[in-house]
Amino acid sequence: MKFLVFAIVLSVICLDALVHGAAAPPPDLEDVSKIANGEAFALECLIESGLKLDSLAALSAKELDTNGSKIKCLVKCFFEKTGFMNKDGQLQEETITEQLSKFMPRERIESLVKNCNFQEADACETAYKVTECYFQNKAGLF
Repeated sequence: MKFLVFAIVLSVICLDALVHGAAAPPPDLEDVSKIANGEAFALECLIESGLKLDSLAALSAKELDTNGSKIKCLVKCFFEKTGFMNKDGQLQEETITEQLSKFMPRERIESLVKNCNFQEADACETAYKVTECYFQNKAGLF
């Protein structure tokens, strides 16, 4: 369940890094716009999934099994809207690396992307497994 939160709040973490990165140069307005869009994308995907944010954190294992496909497809929706996955369910590794390396060391992101390179028959499953892998490996994301 924790890795689901990653998918929903990734843009918030990146925004926080932009806002509070005192030693960093001023953020590019295009980057800030993309992050703000990421927050909107997460909300859009949550609405499209039919899941409720306040109930996600309290899901039991049984409810997770029941809602598993909705949760996995919520993550896929977020990946598609952010450009991390195309409409055919293919991960866009260059986009992931480019976007995340603006906020974290590129070497760590490249390693993370390489280690979490899953491609399942179902795009929802792919997005979910990749997110789970990112969370488990953390690579400085949290």
